[in-house]
Amino acid sequence: MTGTNPYNRCFAGTAVLALLAAMMPPQVAADDLILEGKEQLSGKVLAIDLDGTVLLDTALAPEPVALNGESVSKVLFSASEVKVPPAGCQVALLNGDVLPAEIEAIDDRHLTLRSSVAGPLVIPRAMVSSLSFGASLPEVIFAGPDGLGGWTQDPPAAEAWAFDKGALRAGASGTISRQLELPQNFIVRFKLAWDAPPNFKFHFASPAKAGEGAVDQYFLQFNSAGFEIKRESSTGRHFPEMNARSSRLPSQFPGKRLEVEIRVDRAGGKVHLLLNDKLEGIYKEPLAKPPTGGRIAFENTTDEEGNSLSVSEIEVLEWDLKDVPQPAKERGDKTKDVLKTVSKESYSGTLTGIKRDPEGLLYVFKGAFQEAPIEVPEAEIASLLLATPAGESPPAMPCPISLRLLGGGSLRVSACKFTEERVEATHPLLGPVKLQRERITALERVKSQPKVEKKSL
Repeated sequence: MTGTNPYNRCFAGTAVLALLAAMMPPQVAADDLILEGKEQLSGKVLAIDLDGTVLLDTALAPEPVALNGESVSKVLFSASEVKVPPAGCQVALLNGDVLPAEIEAIDDRHLTLRSSVAGPLVIPRAMVSSLSFGASLPEVIFAGPDGLGGWTQDPPAAEAWAFDKGALRAGASGTISRQLELPQNFIVRFKLAWDAPPNFKFHFASPAKAGEGAVDQYFLQFNSAGFEIKRESSTGRHFPEMNARSSRLPSQFPGKRLEVEIRVDRAGGKVHLLLNDKLEGIYKEPLAKPPTGGRIAFENTTDEEGNSLSVSEIEVLEWDLKDVPQPAKERGDKTKDVLKTVSKESYSGTLTGIKRDPEGLLYVFKGAFQEAPIEVPEAEIASLLLATPAGESPPAMPCPISLRLLGGGSLRVSACKFTEERVEATHPLLGPVKLQRERITALERVKSQPKVEKKSL
């Protein structure tokens, strides 16, 4: 690359770099780049220009290499040494983004925030969907995979599953499972990718030894007919009806990949399914008691040649329900504000503002059936669902980049530029923002999906 400015000329040979990367030992505290062809590179991301070009300092080249932005699907930044205390509030925006912040002021038109990621911000109130208080970083039960250690294959001799480039890959039929200490309520996330239409099952809340007979568990199945979450029972009806079906087909997910998130509220008897960060449905436990097991398992149910699939970026988290913004379909009347307390009380009306008190902020709320407003300490509030004015909706701006934030939350932006210390980005609701570089944990390109008429579940 002598005589060429690598920042002005994008490097086309990403496959060559990926091949060299496979021959090199992993770097310590390096950023990881996931390429479109599933290859992976490591190094230090020096900058990401407004056109998406990634400038990478890598041991594979004597000078920094500029990679075409379209060839990089995701960047996992090296762990920051900055310790960020949990934000007092998770601010959910109208477009679904979540920003951890502290509330400074509220009036009938604006929210004033202080964010460790974005600094001071003033946001139009109409662009805020909800505020969740008392947020804390969830306890991580499991994050991986980093190998086959701790996993059990069934049948053991088949070795249908292997570990390759940060993923569990199945080339034949078989199950790989892991026993965990799952709390009462938990979240499981993973990325699923396939070469041919999948025949896939994910078992969760299963007993330690599933055996061959009926067991108490849930499982998600995904195949050419779409999605379904089923409840299996060891007594009574084998599969009690959960009405948890979706006709979204494998062909409707670009790139033959999908991000799955399952939230299990065993205490409340509900299972939430999210696909690519979009809520697909909330399903009720059909029996009096939910399954109590702690086992998770991934199952490939086909031996067809070329029908391999992979599971990567697995996360199992403890779920504090109070920390998650209320799904829109459960919030009720959108023309009124709704205040929910930690003691499960709910008030509908108008949030008129906040007051400062020596012991913390007081939220002034005028209930629909109250003569005088009440003042509720922030510590007693679980969430505030803010009214959405009629006709208000997020601007129709393409946002192909998702930035994941240290301390929780994410922002989707139309463009961004990385430097050593900060990120300059354009957000559809916040406008131009300057973010702390060390507080961005990942960047992912969001592929647009074709509009599909959604059938009732």
